[in-house]
Amino acid sequence: MYPALILAHRRRRTFPIAALLAGALVLWFACLALATPFDHDESQYVAGAMLSGHLTIFRDFLYLQPPLHAWAYAPLAWLLPHDVVPAMRLATAASALGVLAILWAAQRIAGISRDSATIALLLMASTAAFQFTAGVVRNDMLPTLLLSAGTMLSLRALRDRAGALWLAAGFCLGLAMSAKLNFVPVGAAVGLFLLRADRRSSRSDTAWLSAGALAGLIPLFAAWAAAPEAFLYGVVTYGATAPHAWYALNGAGVELAPLGKAAQLLLALIKGPALIALLLVGCTSFMARGQPETAGRRMALWMVAGAFVGAALPTPAQLQYVMPLIPPLTLALGYVLDDARRWSGNRRHILLGLLSIGVVPGLLLPVRDMAAMTTQGSPVLEAGAGALWAGRVVRQQARGDMVATLSPHMIAGSGLRLDPRFAAGPFAYRTGWTIPVAQARRLHIMTPGTLTDMDAAPPAAILTGYERGSRTLPIAPDAGLVAYARRHGYRAWPMADGVGTLYIRARAQAR
Repeated sequence: MYPALILAHRRRRTFPIAALLAGALVLWFACLALATPFDHDESQYVAGAMLSGHLTIFRDFLYLQPPLHAWAYAPLAWLLPHDVVPAMRLATAASALGVLAILWAAQRIAGISRDSATIALLLMASTAAFQFTAGVVRNDMLPTLLLSAGTMLSLRALRDRAGALWLAAGFCLGLAMSAKLNFVPVGAAVGLFLLRADRRSSRSDTAWLSAGALAGLIPLFAAWAAAPEAFLYGVVTYGATAPHAWYALNGAGVELAPLGKAAQLLLALIKGPALIALLLVGCTSFMARGQPETAGRRMALWMVAGAFVGAALPTPAQLQYVMPLIPPLTLALGYVLDDARRWSGNRRHILLGLLSIGVVPGLLLPVRDMAAMTTQGSPVLEAGAGALWAGRVVRQQARGDMVATLSPHMIAGSGLRLDPRFAAGPFAYRTGWTIPVAQARRLHIMTPGTLTDMDAAPPAAILTGYERGSRTLPIAPDAGLVAYARRHGYRAWPMADGVGTLYIRARAQAR
């Protein structure tokens, strides 16, 4: 089928080619983790992992996401306190490699040929969403890994008709939901597929799957039980209200309107071959309607539909939210590529040409970032060196080691203690005017209205400069902290990157 892309023409060639491909992928994602510039969303994920090792999430500090990612990464913050961000970046890259390995195995379980499985896998890995979430500290790759495992186990359960496998699949899907809520629809789609399946064991399979999913949701229930009000605000209320308030305040509310969201979702799919793959899967399924399909293929289509709903749910629509699509779309594309073996040569060439063209926009930024790293160094390692310098200066110049900042990821590894009220990075702070002061204090968050609470125990340092606003969202959340530092006589020290400013409270002031 693919004369120029045959990966294993003879059995004896399989291992060396596979080993070379695996080695190339390991090297690529390791470099990606070190080369990708910081995204300010990383602030809350790094802070959540750092703090959850010794504080209770939601009860002692506010977190704006389900808790599983913070708990999973907390050991890295404890084991590697001076290399927190590089360790978490590389752990995310390792998760991405795990996703690829599991999805390749899942396709082989489904009966997809080795060549088609490999090509489908590499195509989906080249999407901008996958490349971005593999290179930063976010909570997208962990649920993608869990969803991939759930998909593989579901395919095995379909093949082997084993209730225990459905239980394990449900557990993985439940954990994926515990890590990120927009994975709920794709998990639910597996259950709906089973309910609609023409199988004598459908009801028992659904029961096993549901039991496993409930067990996987235990982390979510445990976090809610620890602090119901903070959990509901951080996981539900904030996401439903705060983005609208912030975008409206910046005059960008139109981006959150249905048409704006649809355009952003389409743009996310265009950055890589995901949109072409979606159209291809949809068209081939429509053309083949009424023809017999394997159970695995029907399940993949159900999952693609559920994942698309999950991708469209969050507001605003952003690149990373298409990640629930990656596992089922990889599987569905593998089936289509196997079908293409029976197509004419011209149709196959057009198919491969379109998919290959789709790869380009997904890899533009990673290639640019890696090229920049060869001349300018790794932004992650440079930030780590800056954090170590900041820690030394604060310990020399100030009394105490508490730091207040809307950019916790830029101070991670310094040895300084982050004020837990800033655990949410800039996000809860910048829309703090939407909640009453009394509630903000109950939720342990700092807002512009509660900044004076720091007067009771002023931090040793305040780090600013990394939240100065953007072209579309020009309001600078850092402005309040800068004003506080200047008003209280903190001395300004420029960070080595030329962007940040470290304000230090001298020992004489602390007496």
